[in-house]
Amino acid sequence: QITTFTISSKTALTGSAPTFATVGTSSAQAVASNTSRKGLVLVNTSNTTICVGIGQTAVLNSGITLFPRGVWSMDEYSYSTQAINAIAAAASSNLAVQELT
Repeated sequence: QITTFTISSKTALTGSAPTFATVGTSSAQAVASNTSRKGLVLVNTSNTTICVGIGQTAVLNSGITLFPRGVWSMDEYSYSTQAINAIAAAASSNLAVQELT
């Protein structure tokens, strides 16, 4: 008996213009909600810890925690179109953002 498998192809996504968010010591919106979002990559390019909350207030040292040079890539288990909030251990910390639609 021969078993036939169907291989599904991935749909190409379109990257938005790369940008960044300056993250402070209070939780604030880093990336706006976007109903067209299909993916998101965040990179902590600062020298301090940045924490992220998906659709929720970000809490330092909780949730998604990005240490210096840390990367978080939204996947099928963390996919959301909600706003992304962030907080940092030091003022004026940089979070690089690449959104995909």
